[in-house]
Amino acid sequence: MISKRAYCVYVAFGLLSFATSCKCQRSESQAKAYSAHKGPVIYASDKLELEDIRDFYKRVFGKDTYTVKWSEIEKFRVGSAIAERKPYMDSWYPERTGGTNVASALAKYDKAFHNGDNVAAKWEQENHNRLEPSWYGHCNGTSVASTRYQNPKVNVRRPAGCNPVGATCTEFTPQDIRAMLTEISMNTRAKFISGNRCRLTAAEVAQRPLLRSNPLQMDECDDVNPGSFHTGLVNFLGRQKQPIIFDERMNEEVWNYPIYRYSYTADGPLSEAQAVAATGLPIDSWVFNPQAKSWYRVNMTIEYRESRGDFTGAGSTADPFNTLTYDYLVELDGDGDVIGGEWLGASRTNHPDFIWMPFEPADPSGDQSRGNPGLSNSEVIKLWADANGFNAADPFRDKPKNNYDVRFFPPSDLSWGRVKGYYRLTLDGRSTGVAFLGKKTHLRIELEDALKNDASVEVQLNGQTLSLNPFADGKSDLLFDAQAGVNLLSFKWTSQKVDANELNWDFRFYAM
Repeated sequence: MISKRAYCVYVAFGLLSFATSCKCQRSESQAKAYSAHKGPVIYASDKLELEDIRDFYKRVFGKDTYTVKWSEIEKFRVGSAIAERKPYMDSWYPERTGGTNVASALAKYDKAFHNGDNVAAKWEQENHNRLEPSWYGHCNGTSVASTRYQNPKVNVRRPAGCNPVGATCTEFTPQDIRAMLTEISMNTRAKFISGNRCRLTAAEVAQRPLLRSNPLQMDECDDVNPGSFHTGLVNFLGRQKQPIIFDERMNEEVWNYPIYRYSYTADGPLSEAQAVAATGLPIDSWVFNPQAKSWYRVNMTIEYRESRGDFTGAGSTADPFNTLTYDYLVELDGDGDVIGGEWLGASRTNHPDFIWMPFEPADPSGDQSRGNPGLSNSEVIKLWADANGFNAADPFRDKPKNNYDVRFFPPSDLSWGRVKGYYRLTLDGRSTGVAFLGKKTHLRIELEDALKNDASVEVQLNGQTLSLNPFADGKSDLLFDAQAGVNLLSFKWTSQKVDANELNWDFRFYAM
């Protein structure tokens, strides 16, 4: 719940975008009472939220191209992931039918990796077994698995190369591997791009009044704001070709599906009177967001892969996909930036709950709502890699056999100068992001094994290229004069093994 009371204060959750900020629907009497309020009314600025999502986007893609500028957004009226990343069809593995232990997939895992002890299969039976509500299952895991992993192609044996008739040999089918990919993907690391989980029933959602009863309060069933939804699709899917996942229903049920493609048309710019008329509400002025100066009416169609309760077509990436169309207004400020929006017509009570981007699975916690702790992420991914002929030690970078552009969760902001797995920086021997003036600043770059004898780098300080010593034993040292205050170190890497977008990060440090 976002409570605005006398001030409109917006608190970000995950990557809830700026565009949900401070939007109230008011009747004429409420608007008059609100305008008579004598205290200061501070509308939530988009700056902090925008910087948050832009920073995350840059750390994921290595590019500072996230935009809310309508003139730039309009260049991406159609967007999709690459053809190779079409999500495959699969079940959502309902809990009421046994979860992911379909065809004894987890029992096979127990035979191969737990010496036959009933570990993974038992946990699934005891934890993912709820009969009610009937929609409990693994749809989020299926959505992640089908967008981050290619469909397994062939059977795989463990131990590798064993005789299939041997008592200790276990053979995993593509269906087994898909089930386990779904299970470990229940632990996926993820970032919410926008939205909230609404827990009202469908009947309660239908009874919601068009006008919010309290002009100073929004609740979680206002869901993803259309402006956030629109800019999220354009930036993550349109610009970067990354499938994103949405909760298709705005009520208590959660149905996560991957969005693969979108297209939209837009009518505008509209005047205030035209925007008001489009809402069909009994208001005579735009009372939702006083910073809005122009509006566009958008008709958005998304294509997504809906998972099934059975296994018909499992593994297929063929069309057709499911489609949904949404009708909404986006609000622009005086600079032509998207700052919010309003759902229109049927989309007012039929729009996504939230949208999010998945990354690699974290270690299982044993929580009932997460993945099975009896499975090893690394062992399941090796099974998948072998089923597709990829290098099991590093399948996502096995180019050109694996041409998926799969992103990993970016390094933590708390670990200054560390790009895990690749390199680390120290300033004057410390990783604090602070340097002291009165002497030259000492920057050390230390390569990890993945980049040793492979990579070269250009380093810039505040836009000026620094002279870099050759790497010796994976280390290189630079001395330079920092300016007082905030400094920016930028890195442009060249590597035969690793995509530069995983390496090219900026690091700010403070010199005092």
